[in-house]
Amino acid sequence: FSAISIYDGYRKENPDAEIATICGDAHVGTVSDIALTRQLDQILRDVRPERVFLVSDGAEDEAFSPIISSRIRVDHVRRVYVRQTPTAESLYYTIGRQLKNPRVRRKIVAPLGFVLLLFGAIYLALPYAASGLALILAGLYLILISLPFTSLRDVFEKGGQYYARVRDSVASGELSIFFNVSALILILVGVFFGADLASRSGETSYVAMFLTFVFGSIWFFVIGALAFEGGKVISAYLKHRRAPRHALAVAVSFVALGLLVLGMTQILQTIFAGYNPAASLPLIYLSIGLAVFLVAVTGLSYRSREGPKEPVEDG
Repeated sequence: FSAISIYDGYRKENPDAEIATICGDAHVGTVSDIALTRQLDQILRDVRPERVFLVSDGAEDEAFSPIISSRIRVDHVRRVYVRQTPTAESLYYTIGRQLKNPRVRRKIVAPLGFVLLLFGAIYLALPYAASGLALILAGLYLILISLPFTSLRDVFEKGGQYYARVRDSVASGELSIFFNVSALILILVGVFFGADLASRSGETSYVAMFLTFVFGSIWFFVIGALAFEGGKVISAYLKHRRAPRHALAVAVSFVALGLLVLGMTQILQTIFAGYNPAASLPLIYLSIGLAVFLVAVTGLSYRSREGPKEPVEDG
């Protein structure tokens, strides 16, 4: 109807004006774009217009406008909203388009899935386990759609490939696989230990329970990360007969990060969980002070090992 309205107004100045409609396909994407392009080319051959006015009903149709403008001059664009708000449709289309981007899925959707899994593991320690199970399933779903899996068969195929790599690593005597498994076990132990500590803390606030979980599991995570990096260092040493230069810096960085997280957790617990600040301040000062000290000492020693650069003489 909007196209007819434009047509009626423009027909007074240009009696040769025509209305043409093109329709895509239910499968939005490549299939619908090909169908639209085929219909557009047919209209251009039959009508032979000099310019066109584009009338669309939302952001999804306007995504096709570059293809139209590549074939014919577009002098006017009008968007018509039918039975829905413009912001709702644009937001829906934008989110759907961004979720098709692998980088967005890896950086946003997958971490969100892991967060839901973590929160679900904490919530399972409470009497009402149904909600925790629902969160875990939601997290698994987000992880599956964010990773390059198109079906359940792909999951088993990826698992088979990983099993083959593990088998080859064990057969070749590579030690990193054992450190990786140890790191995974430590992280899982940290998750369940933190969840158990949070459930027995008697806290009623979710924020306070999460802080208790972090306080109880952080060092399991740090030791797991150190085990993972240690496996890579040992493998590199066995192959090249020397350890990577950054090994100590990475290890100290993990320990310093653990101390910083511990100190920040204590600070947040005094705010949200009502902990006694006088009792928490020594641990806060000690954790942050040790973290800064370790980072400073590691940075200075790393720079001293590099040594001063020799001056370059001209000529």
